[in-house]
Amino acid sequence: MSGIWFDPAVLADSLSETVGYKAGLALSLEQICDHLGGEEADLVLESEKRVVRLRPEEYEQLFYKLLHRVGHTDEEYDGDYLGIRLFHKYKNNARKEYEGVLSLFAEMMPKMLEETHKKGVKVIDPTPLLLECSKRYGELGAKIAFEKLKAIDKGLHMNPFTTIRYHEWSQQAELDALFAGGNQQPEQAKFLDQRYIDYLSVNKDRLPEIHWRKFEELSAEFFSRQGYSVEIGPGRNDDGVDIRVWKPDGAATDAPLCLVQCKRQKDKIEKVVVKGLVADVAFEKADYGVIVTTSALSPGARTTVVSRGYPIKEVERQAVEKWLTELRTPGSGIVRV
Repeated sequence: MSGIWFDPAVLADSLSETVGYKAGLALSLEQICDHLGGEEADLVLESEKRVVRLRPEEYEQLFYKLLHRVGHTDEEYDGDYLGIRLFHKYKNNARKEYEGVLSLFAEMMPKMLEETHKKGVKVIDPTPLLLECSKRYGELGAKIAFEKLKAIDKGLHMNPFTTIRYHEWSQQAELDALFAGGNQQPEQAKFLDQRYIDYLSVNKDRLPEIHWRKFEELSAEFFSRQGYSVEIGPGRNDDGVDIRVWKPDGAATDAPLCLVQCKRQKDKIEKVVVKGLVADVAFEKADYGVIVTTSALSPGARTTVVSRGYPIKEVERQAVEKWLTELRTPGSGIVRV
């Protein structure tokens, strides 16, 4: 039975390098072990001291679990790169159509690959195959073919032994920077790097741990993707206004639609914060203020907002977690078919 031998201190390096290439996140040995956990973390730590041997599928399992734990996928990939599970899905009620589609794959794929090579392009056009499956087996045939293509495509992009990936990152993002702060230019986003958003979407429990500036960037990213014009403050000496938001057609010279105060903290938000934001809203002639927090308003602060009719809205922890779900990369974390 084939196996992969890893010299001491090589397994963790291999996982770090491959996850860094596919997901774009740079992980340390400690971070790899923290995200794997249990016996798998013990194995990686042990591999730092001695030679270990893993079957290819065991290495893939470690890799796929790590990809999910860092947010590259919203669920752990099962490694079914050939779409074998489709057989079990269709064997009882559509076996003829399923086997017919497989026959068309075997017949047409070599010709499609040859045509692709002649054209000098890297992407196969599946249209002829889908049309033929539809012609012979109707809508169900086209559906089965599409699912088969999707499984193959996902397998090629996810497999640790291929160089195919979903995004050509210009550089890896340090996971540490999400918690310690950093000024690296975000990719696939305007304010907070998409890799950090995807990470937090499957690690919502770590939201209160992120750097305060990253929390501001996350809030700015949400309003920006809602179509608003957004200006994030300098982070220091901002007079209590972290983010200014205008309507999509608003100009920076206009009064803001709203002012946003970000509070990444465990303690409840007290009345003094609310009153300070109310004063800023009045001074800048904004319509209202928004407090975004990993906690919530204190009962006293909430009562003050209601009783005095303050133009203040609250976005508490659960709502921010919903933001992360909305902002994460569409599909199964990374799959775009």
